[in-house]
Amino acid sequence: MDNHVLKKFVSGALSGAGFSIAALCVYTLWFLYVLPPLVDQRFSSAGVVTEHASRSQRPEYTPDFHDLSVDEKIEKASAIMVISFEVGKGGHYKSIVEDVVKQVEGVELHYRVGEVYEENSHFKLSDDFVPKRAVVFMQGNPARMRYSTTFDGDRINGLGGISLALLREKCSDS
Repeated sequence: MDNHVLKKFVSGALSGAGFSIAALCVYTLWFLYVLPPLVDQRFSSAGVVTEHASRSQRPEYTPDFHDLSVDEKIEKASAIMVISFEVGKGGHYKSIVEDVVKQVEGVELHYRVGEVYEENSHFKLSDDFVPKRAVVFMQGNPARMRYSTTFDGDRINGLGGISLALLREKCSDS
């Protein structure tokens, strides 16, 4: 009888250990993959409720901002800057705010024209393509970078080839 009781005990312990390991795996997966989007959604929802009353002053956070059309990017951006790249120390480039083409009233922007946007934004690898400028779209309050694209000359290929003049015109109309 002692052998039978011992077998039952070991069988129960193994079953319980297996169940515990399976439960721990499910909990870990839930904690890593299910919970973060729920928490992010809850905070985003709270932000939308807070921002909804003053929508004209603070555009909502847009999850797939990079997929929007140029006009939608302009509409949903709380600030848009044009930056230029200058060679800094050790072959690294720094980006300088050249112009703020859009800033929604009441939105805090931590950059002014002439200030450094990023100190070591690029490192020169070759002379084949060295971007001269970039457009930076920002959202939120304070404004945070959501999308940027580099360009050289007057056409911004990352925005469908529109000219910088047309981007400025669209920003002034929004």
